[in-house]
Amino acid sequence: MIDVEELTVRFDDVLALDGASLSVDDGEFLTVVGPSGCGKTTLLRSVGGLQTPTSGEARVGGDPPETAQSAGDLGFVFQSHTLFPWKTALENVVFLRELAGRDPERERARERLDTAGLGDAVDAYPRELSGGMCQRVAIVRAMHLGASTLLMDEPFGELDELTRYDMAASVLESWRDSDRTVLFVTHSVPEAVLLGDQVIVMADNPGRIVDRVDVSLPRPREESTMDTAGFAEQVAEIRQVLRQNRGDDEGAIYAER
Repeated sequence: MIDVEELTVRFDDVLALDGASLSVDDGEFLTVVGPSGCGKTTLLRSVGGLQTPTSGEARVGGDPPETAQSAGDLGFVFQSHTLFPWKTALENVVFLRELAGRDPERERARERLDTAGLGDAVDAYPRELSGGMCQRVAIVRAMHLGASTLLMDEPFGELDELTRYDMAASVLESWRDSDRTVLFVTHSVPEAVLLGDQVIVMADNPGRIVDRVDVSLPRPREESTMDTAGFAEQVAEIRQVLRQNRGDDEGAIYAER
């Protein structure tokens, strides 16, 4: 479970996040959307213990984020892959389990890499892989850790459309097979709807949470889900919230699919 209470983060004269409060139940998949600069990443970093709030607090499993980190119960996927350049893809994937004192499960790691389309790259170093391939390794690494809580900050941003969907499907499958709690930041409203149980909508100036929308679409969800009327209605609902809180009619920037 994730609990955020009146979280405020200020950088000098910039109020990056203003009094954000939310809760994510165990096993829930919560997605976050909003314009650039609205504090999405600041919120995620604060939940993960990577950003010290000016006021308020975030707790993971009832404890400070640092406690969950130390126990290996908090996993991250960042916008950039953060792989170790001196380790192969396989070594990068198993490293976090080794660091947490767990069985590295190398064969399972190989299987995960193969599922992600990286079966021929297990012994390759990051410099030998494309940016998108490195990002896939980073996603596999986070899933392989087996943390009870996973924080994902626009993890599919460097991926092409087909690979992006394949990785989303892989994340959903792994999530369904576990009790993992996921907080997932994205710029894509369709992606947020496809993945989430609920969608947190944020606005800027200052960064704040303005709505929390239930996603009523049944699971499991597949690529064909995106062609249904119900999906289109949910996407339109969230875009309308975004437009209302931008104060203009430029919501078309959220038309990405």
